[in-house]
Amino acid sequence: MLATGRLWFEHLRHKLPETSAAGEALDSSQSTNEEGAQNGMSRRRKPPLISLAMLRRVMGDDIASLRRRELSRRVYAGVLLKDDQKQGKQQEQPYTHEYWVHKDLNKSCWMVLAKFLQIDAHDSKSWRWTEEMEPCYSGNERLPVAELVGVHGLDIKGKCKTIVLSPRTMYTVTIVMKMMCESHRWKFPVNLSLELQDGSKQGRTESLDMLEEDKWTPVLIGEFETTPKTVGEISFSLTQTEKGWKPGLCIKGVVFTPTTEKKPPR
Repeated sequence: MLATGRLWFEHLRHKLPETSAAGEALDSSQSTNEEGAQNGMSRRRKPPLISLAMLRRVMGDDIASLRRRELSRRVYAGVLLKDDQKQGKQQEQPYTHEYWVHKDLNKSCWMVLAKFLQIDAHDSKSWRWTEEMEPCYSGNERLPVAELVGVHGLDIKGKCKTIVLSPRTMYTVTIVMKMMCESHRWKFPVNLSLELQDGSKQGRTESLDMLEEDKWTPVLIGEFETTPKTVGEISFSLTQTEKGWKPGLCIKGVVFTPTTEKKPPR
């Protein structure tokens, strides 16, 4: 079975088109003169191999029927995933993650959606579920979004396995949120934390009063590099324990985005 799986991935790997720096499939009929070939080779690359596994989770073996350009288009446009890998048999399951390839850096991107975060969103008195449209390769899909009706103490947690990310890459971790127009201003800032597999921790505070109302905004949690020391499971959280009623906050998910900056985490 293992050997068969490897052969299957190698077959699809060869089907992935070489792409330009913008993530677009290159035309195989382009000029083959020596100077053009050298310039072309410097720009050509293939999407990460894991992108095929993500696409296969959604499509199953039907992925083998896709043409090369379509394979590339789909992994760059984004793949919405459900918790159960046999997604086709359980359509009622909500989306829990999103995967896509960064067009400029050709690196894996990952979002842990609200349904996969540890928040007390099943309590109708404190939270309620709404929906937002999210673009992906198949068009726009409805995503469940957690909307805070009101609480006195806020505690949101989540995890991410680094296997879905690109190796030797700097990543920025942000939580995507917005404040509803009718919400009251929060008096105290929220606490954001990131804990890596090697035991190192990062923490910062953020005032949500600075958020533009009714607009999705990424708020920084932390930064790290995917190295052998950080391989494994990463934990993150957002908390607010000061007294006071806290309404009107919407949570979409936590995003892991590759960056070109080579600086150590703050």
